Amino acid sequence: MVNYLIGLYGVYVFIKILLEIREVFFIKNEFEKGPILLNLEDFKTSAIYSIYKHTFEIFNSLISLFLVIFWLSGGLFILNFLFYDGSLIGELKILGVFFLVNYLLTLPIHIWQKHIDKKFGFNVAPWKIFFMDEIKKVVLFIVFGGLFFAGLIYFIDNFKNWWFIGFIFSFIVIILINILYPFFAAWFNKFEPLKDEELKSSIEEMMQKVGFKSSGIFVMDASKRDTRLNAYFAGLGKSKRVVLFDTLLKKLNKNEILAVLGHELGHFKHKDIIKNIAVMGFVLFIIFYIFGHLPDKLFVSLGIPKVGVNIIILMLLFSDMIMFILQPIINLISRHNEFAADEMGSNLVSKKDLHSALTKLVKENKHFPKVSKFYSFIYYSHPPILERLERLKEDESINNGNK
Repeated sequence: MVNYLIGLYGVYVFIKILLEIREVFFIKNEFEKGPILLNLEDFKTSAIYSIYKHTFEIFNSLISLFLVIFWLSGGLFILNFLFYDGSLIGELKILGVFFLVNYLLTLPIHIWQKHIDKKFGFNVAPWKIFFMDEIKKVVLFIVFGGLFFAGLIYFIDNFKNWWFIGFIFSFIVIILINILYPFFAAWFNKFEPLKDEELKSSIEEMMQKVGFKSSGIFVMDASKRDTRLNAYFAGLGKSKRVVLFDTLLKKLNKNEILAVLGHELGHFKHKDIIKNIAVMGFVLFIIFYIFGHLPDKLFVSLGIPKVGVNIIILMLLFSDMIMFILQPIINLISRHNEFAADEMGSNLVSKKDLHSALTKLVKENKHFPKVSKFYSFIYYSHPPILERLERLKEDESINNGNK
């Protein structure tokens, strides 16, 4: 059974690598046809950067395969032999070492990626900030992740239908994380109230039109780490806030910023946040159901007890594979929602401004404008940028024809 699982994971990784290699050749072929949306230099830079990103994915896939082979071929047995004593503390020790080994093995790829981001002008933070961020992430994970996994292990070891209780528990934790996100984000960035009163007034007026209430409009000091542009709504309930990257304020004009936020407000108006939480709950339910019904002979073949920590580790190792199967369906729904949000953003401001904003985002973020249909079907939660821009042009021409 262990060999079957490793083989199954190997097929999954093989398919992923094939998809990445296929996309690299697609990018090379499209590059040879000449630039679109960008000038030649930016088009070339975005193509090279995209190839680097696909290369990272290949290495990440190979590392994940190595980790699955390592843990299933004796690593888990050794951890249980060294630390398992039937206690909650013993199980947390096993989980802690598991995370430490995985973290150390994947850290070089993470550092390499940051180095490439520096090369392309994205990552502007000194390495001191990078390592300080990593320390903060580790501290947060140990404290809050430790509490979460301790609770999950307790449920698995003490309740017959633990998988359903664990699903409810995990779902509640995810919602709490979304509510508390502004608190966690403040560990890494400074958030100051928007000082541009004219822009602030326009944003508030736009939010009022769709009934969106927030705890404030903030500017995040993203430029101390990265040059890319973004804006988002964070938190849930009373903790909701509007966050603008300071890089966005520097590169986009007022109407373009409003169009970007109008898109985000479209998600609010169409209740996409609630839909996304529901989809997340559905995925969690499937994962917990599958791992809540693992056969005893699997653990016998691994030489480990069927206890909370070992079930969690198997869940962590194989959840990505399950997500890969579900991802195309989830992304299909998400892309539909993105088109609808684009429509809302263009209606609140104008199609011209949203078109201009998206074009600038592509250029500043060095996003290669072309993607194969099959790759976007599998991975893209947003429609390819050319499809979004084309849809805006079509809508504009229809509206002009009706005037």
